Amino acid sequence: MQSVNKGNTVHSRLLCDRETFNRLLPLFAGGISATIAQCVTCPLDVVQTRLQSTQLKFCGSLPTVSAVNKPVYILQYFQTLASYIKYMTQTEGFRSLCKGLGPGLFGIVPAKSIYFYCYANSKRRLRKASGSGSVFIHSASACFAGIVTATVTNPIWYIKTQLQLNKKYEGIFEVIKKGYRLNGAKSFFRGLSASYVGVSEVIIYFILYEKLKENLHQQKTCVDSFQPSNYILAALTSKIVATSLTYPHEVVRTRLRQDERDIAGRLKYRNFLQTLATVGREEGRVGLYGGFATGLVRQLPSTGVLFLTYEAILYLANRD
Repeated sequence: MQSVNKGNTVHSRLLCDRETFNRLLPLFAGGISATIAQCVTCPLDVVQTRLQSTQLKFCGSLPTVSAVNKPVYILQYFQTLASYIKYMTQTEGFRSLCKGLGPGLFGIVPAKSIYFYCYANSKRRLRKASGSGSVFIHSASACFAGIVTATVTNPIWYIKTQLQLNKKYEGIFEVIKKGYRLNGAKSFFRGLSASYVGVSEVIIYFILYEKLKENLHQQKTCVDSFQPSNYILAALTSKIVATSLTYPHEVVRTRLRQDERDIAGRLKYRNFLQTLATVGREEGRVGLYGGFATGLVRQLPSTGVLFLTYEAILYLANRD
């Protein structure tokens, strides 16, 4: 009788440990996959940030900002992109291609860890409560995860943006001191309203991703096999649609973190709606979609690597 009770206790403990492991797994999987994706695409991240700002400057025969933002042909676009990367390395050195990588990793790893943890566990709880999956569950989970992540990590993204826009090699502490001197603690939460608006992109993305992933899985001949092409196709398709629909919020977020002043010395970009209207009025569609093509060039491989690595870790960890 005692051995039976002991066996039940061990079994209960194993179940508890397994449940804890399943809860924490998205946290670690998100961090590992985010680290790999950020390192691979950092140079394009720097270029995209500058294209979103008003601080992209060419000289001589190099192309203008509008030429980069509004490519006519794919080949011409990549030539223009390569020209600016070459210009950066000539005027700022090769280190310029990795500007913001430290804060980027410091931000992206906890951001994706927190995001995937909140998303996976809220989705699991909602499914448990409702008994099935639905669009509401995916959107509610994505919304909750997006708001929590944006709030916690916004100061890190502010510092990263400042480092990428600055052509001098200011350190992280110099950026923090300058930001605090200009606007106090509020500086580090500039762009947060745009990040909240950007949650809509995440909601659209995850609704499409989950639906495409489910449909692709139903077409598989071997249900238990891991097919990378399914995850990559679902991730890239969802990213293109979601980013195309919601991209202007990224431009607004960059402008809010730019700390640009007008002639009177006031902040030129003060809140989400005012910034959106100002960019739309002064620069039109080209301004609102500044860096869009570069963003896709960076985000598509980044998203593919991120979600393929994440799903692979989950698959390997949950194999019997």
